[in-house]
Amino acid sequence: MIAKGQVDLPSENSWKQFCVARLWRYSSLLIVLLAVATILTGFARIYWVWDLLANLRVQQVLVAVVLIAICAIYRQWVWLAVALACFLVHAPWFLPGPQRGGGNPDVRHVMRVTVCNVLTSNQNFDAAIKDILRNDPDVFVALEIDSLWAEEIEAATKTDYPYTVVHPDEHGNFGIGLYSRHPIEHSHVFRLNEVIESIEAAIDKNGTTYRVIGTHPLPPTGASNFRSRNEHLRMLAERVQHPQPGYEGLPTIVVGDFNLTPWSPFFQDFELASGLRRAEHFANVTPTWYVLPIFPLGLALDHIFVSDDLNYWGRAVGGPTGSDHRSVSVTVSPVVVGDFAD
Repeated sequence: MIAKGQVDLPSENSWKQFCVARLWRYSSLLIVLLAVATILTGFARIYWVWDLLANLRVQQVLVAVVLIAICAIYRQWVWLAVALACFLVHAPWFLPGPQRGGGNPDVRHVMRVTVCNVLTSNQNFDAAIKDILRNDPDVFVALEIDSLWAEEIEAATKTDYPYTVVHPDEHGNFGIGLYSRHPIEHSHVFRLNEVIESIEAAIDKNGTTYRVIGTHPLPPTGASNFRSRNEHLRMLAERVQHPQPGYEGLPTIVVGDFNLTPWSPFFQDFELASGLRRAEHFANVTPTWYVLPIFPLGLALDHIFVSDDLNYWGRAVGGPTGSDHRSVSVTVSPVVVGDFAD
């Protein structure tokens, strides 16, 4: 009998049973949500939200692994089979891609390229520029620059990077600048489907001419931007495959903030249509854009693509600089007889 004023506190076992039951309830709900997300990912070409789910494959895989472990602990084999099926749908997207070149490159013709979305509102100029120059690039492309950013970059780099093509944007986030240590034989500023400048340049390094393109499509936030980004990629692939006069037959490097991850089917479409491949391809899941500086809350949106006549020797992602993006740097060189073929 409980005396007046006393409270019957739950026992330790009842609390344990409550927590165990609640954990499984939430886990089974997550499995249902994961299964729905996995199915909708298969329709990524149709609707921008489903494409967003495709871009979140890394996160879906991590959730699936945790849920598989929980199902095993609870011995819920049917639910485990569902979580495992979701895992197996996404896992093939992370298989290793092309290997690096074999042997040693000819250092006279090695090209180091860096791309960085500096974020227009970011005022940490010194940190961003130091990060861009960290890998001593031959060429770098800065995105989201306005006139103030253009002035800061020029002041810090004009001695070492005297050859430039710069188009700041004062009214949006699509300014772009290309900076080179080596002579620019010719260049073009071009637009695709939007009033957004991209840059194409033929750059000579020790007698080898490289074709470098910097670009930045709209983020696919909403149906209109989703269609715009996809059309941008389609038109860019066509430009890569059908070079303008002066760019024919040159080894090609395309860099930018593409606003999509390698896990989207539109990424594969671009590779197939352009004939390019991402340096380090699908196996690397290192984020280059962060909501918060925590791995699961980041996406790989910034990429460097190279043509098949270039060997890949290394790739690096930069550190935090005040921007929501991290820089990406790649080292390549022309394929020569005896090189390892991908």
